[in-house]
Amino acid sequence: MNKWIILGSTLFLLIIGCNVDHGIEPLKGRLEANIIFTGQPPENTEGIYLTVAPVFPPHAINEMFHSPNSIPLDQSSFQATLDLPYGHYDAFIIWWYSKETKSNLADILYILPDNSGNPQSFDITKENPVFRIEKVDLSPEILNRPSALKGTIQFNGPFPSNTWVTAIAAYSFEPSTGIEYLMYLNSIDFSVGPSSENFNPATNSYTFNLPVRNRIMIQYIAVFWLPEQAGITDFRVLGTYDFSTVPGKQFFFKQATIVDSLDIQADWNQAH
Repeated sequence: MNKWIILGSTLFLLIIGCNVDHGIEPLKGRLEANIIFTGQPPENTEGIYLTVAPVFPPHAINEMFHSPNSIPLDQSSFQATLDLPYGHYDAFIIWWYSKETKSNLADILYILPDNSGNPQSFDITKENPVFRIEKVDLSPEILNRPSALKGTIQFNGPFPSNTWVTAIAAYSFEPSTGIEYLMYLNSIDFSVGPSSENFNPATNSYTFNLPVRNRIMIQYIAVFWLPEQAGITDFRVLGTYDFSTVPGKQFFFKQATIVDSLDIQADWNQAH
């Protein structure tokens, strides 16, 4: 089985599946996934949900579908389902939500890649109304992220009108290809932008908080931008954190630690 892409983000768009207008007709398709817990979810787990994206990454509030209820947290395995209308879906996502946050500010996304490393897309049709995923492994180590990277992104001007997605992400090493930017994420926030409560329009700055698992190394933090109609791996790097003055040029999280006051300059000239 393919490995899962593990993404961490503050993507608050994920709570909107219940707002999608399905009309009066019943949903005739279904996603099925066999969820396996190896251990117990963290104590601060509010719920774990199935989510799908007709378009990935999402850039409108009505583009996501998610299960109305969490999968059971007291069972070691569970057959989870999500009713869906017929259509094409760019990605299947597992969403974890913490009791300690509001506006979904500590999401974890699991995205099954296809053979090329892109998110696994699928179709729900009259001929094939069920898409099944045989096994999804969830472990406490992956779900538990007690550490964090905090700081401010300073943009040198307003966001371009053709902005699709702006994000900040952390890695254990600097990616060299577009696929690696997705495959090797340790934490990501897709919600960077003027519509976020963390954005200060007076200074064109964004305050970020990236949750991080323990016992990992972080030595690359970057701000990315995607224009409208761009491919998911066509990232434009607007700026990176300068590790030159950090001992060992890396952050290593042996235990729960907050690393704050991280400042990144994001240059819109790099978007062209």
